[in-house]
Amino acid sequence: MTRSAVLCLAVSAAIFGCALSLECYSCAAESPNNCSSQLRCHGNDDSCLKLTSDGKIYAGCMRYSDCNFLTLSSKFVLPGFRFSCCQSDLCNGKKKNWFRQFFG
Repeated sequence: MTRSAVLCLAVSAAIFGCALSLECYSCAAESPNNCSSQLRCHGNDDSCLKLTSDGKIYAGCMRYSDCNFLTLSSKFVLPGFRFSCCQSDLCNGKKKNWFRQFFG
């Protein structure tokens, strides 16, 4: 393989890899109207989490396989929380376009 072909493949892989990164809203213990920070997910984080408890919102990136009551109840010791996970950019905002929704 020629040097230019290898360089072209490397650049394409970098661009394609960046395009696949999920972007989620991110906040901790904010009111639902204040959760506006955006975060680019890394590693195995392939979904956006939105968790609410007592009028506060917790949002960010996480692995979709960890989006279950047992895992989240060990990470968030909060009373009567509700949570949702979704897998499209900024899907954990105010708009209700959830892929999976649960109640704890």
